[in-house]
Amino acid sequence: MSVSPYPSRSKWRNAFFLITTPDMPTRMRKQIEEMQGYNLQLVIHKKLIETDMNEKDGRLFLIIKKILFHFITPDEEKLLNDANGFMEVKILDEGQRVSPMFLTKGKIQEHDAYCLTTHWNSFVAKNCLKIGHLIQLWSFRRVRLVDIENEIFTSDLYFALNTMDGRCFL
Repeated sequence: MSVSPYPSRSKWRNAFFLITTPDMPTRMRKQIEEMQGYNLQLVIHKKLIETDMNEKDGRLFLIIKKILFHFITPDEEKLLNDANGFMEVKILDEGQRVSPMFLTKGKIQEHDAYCLTTHWNSFVAKNCLKIGHLIQLWSFRRVRLVDIENEIFTSDLYFALNTMDGRCFL
C-alpha cells in the first residue's frame, strides 16, 4: 500500500473552509463573552439538507468525518457511546436565545454522526431555517458550580448556530 504525499480530500475541504469561513458575528461573540463562555471553536460549516430538516426525525446531523474541531471530552464521548447515551446541551441562536437540546450519537447511512435532537424543530421554526441554507455551528464551554461546599465545578457544552443565508427572528 502506497501513501500519497497529498492531503486527503477531507483535509483539503477542511482547510478550504477554515480559510474561506467568515468569523462569527460580533454580536454573537459578545453574547458568548457575556455568558463567560470559553474555548470557542468552529465545529462545522455545512449546508442544511433534507435529512436535517425532516420534521418527523427532528434532528441536525453532524457527520463526524466533516467536523473541523472535536468538541467532546473523553467522558462525554464515553457517555454518548453507550447504547442510549445522550447529554443535555444548549444552543444559542442569532436572536440571542438559548434553547435546550440533546446531543446523541448515531449513524446516517454509513457515517457516524452526532445529532442535535429534541427541540430542533422549534429551533428551525424560530430561525426560519430552510433546506440549502449555509450554517456555521460553533461550540463553547461554560463553567457551572456543582457543589458549593466542596467548590466543585463542571464544564457545560454549548453551541452557537450562525446562519449564512439571511436572518429571521420570531
